[in-house]
Amino acid sequence: MKHFLYYFYSLILFLLTFSETEAQDKTGDKPENVVTRLVNRISGIVNMRYQYSDADEGVNSFDIRRARISFKGDVTPSVDYHLNVEFAGNPKILDAFVNWHSIDAFNIKAGEFKVPFSLENPYSVQAYEMVDNSLVIIGLSGYNDVSGISSNGRDIGVNFHGKFFPVEDYSVFEYSVGLFNGNGINVSDNNKSKDFAGTFYAHPLKEITLSISHYNGSAGLQGENIQRVRTGGGLRYVNNKLLVRSEYIYGKTGDINSDGYYIVAGYFVHPKIQTLLKYDYFRRNISAKETWQTNYIAGINYFPVKNFQFKLNYSFRTTVGSPDVNHVALQFFALF
Repeated sequence: MKHFLYYFYSLILFLLTFSETEAQDKTGDKPENVVTRLVNRISGIVNMRYQYSDADEGVNSFDIRRARISFKGDVTPSVDYHLNVEFAGNPKILDAFVNWHSIDAFNIKAGEFKVPFSLENPYSVQAYEMVDNSLVIIGLSGYNDVSGISSNGRDIGVNFHGKFFPVEDYSVFEYSVGLFNGNGINVSDNNKSKDFAGTFYAHPLKEITLSISHYNGSAGLQGENIQRVRTGGGLRYVNNKLLVRSEYIYGKTGDINSDGYYIVAGYFVHPKIQTLLKYDYFRRNISAKETWQTNYIAGINYFPVKNFQFKLNYSFRTTVGSPDVNHVALQFFALF
């Protein structure tokens, strides 16, 4: 992590120096004004959670699931950065990247950030409608991955992204592809290969998104690393009241084949109240039925004011060969 931070802050320092020169040459700004623009947006999240479960000995507990602070700034008119730090549990850097965005069709992001794979993984925690990610996203997108990697869906690398054919306030096509270490956050690569990840989006209408995603890489030490391949497709429809999203992903991790899909539907019965139903299915190992899990989820979200959210989920969880589980989770978000 020390090496990563060194290179990240070196890049920020280089861009800051460049921005000072550019600003003075073009606008006559003083260096102190450039520094003010460099850190112009500070935000954060405090996420408290209550859980009840009758699995095994049972769970009945409060915890602080997330406590994050985020810094964003504009290094130049075409370069920005984002630093996002998690303080809950073991403190760690979640996002630390620089983004060049001169034209809509081609942008470059470098550092540590969410891997561009699947429809669901790019969602922020406050924008995501459920309490927990879908099982297939957890198992095949780097959360509690079949490969053993647990990294909040993030990695270190370089990303190329853009959009084409603008129509009013949206674009018909978007893409996001990149090369990554494939080893998770805050750590260096432990093999000589780089992992590819990418998602392509089509919007035939503003409300409709079609996606296809692919990941191809490896996990583990050089000489002992295993193949890590995932392919998926998704569909999303969303308007001011209705949300429908579904996604299927297949993965191969060494000799283990996995797959899963979900479908979630949400409807705002009131401007501040959203109701949700979800079917969530995942086969962590297709050859081992005891790893096949299905969750049936009902939820309700309440948005009393702009920066506060409550999310309540009830899950009935079934796993082949194991007792059924009832699980209740209530989350409170405070945003600043």
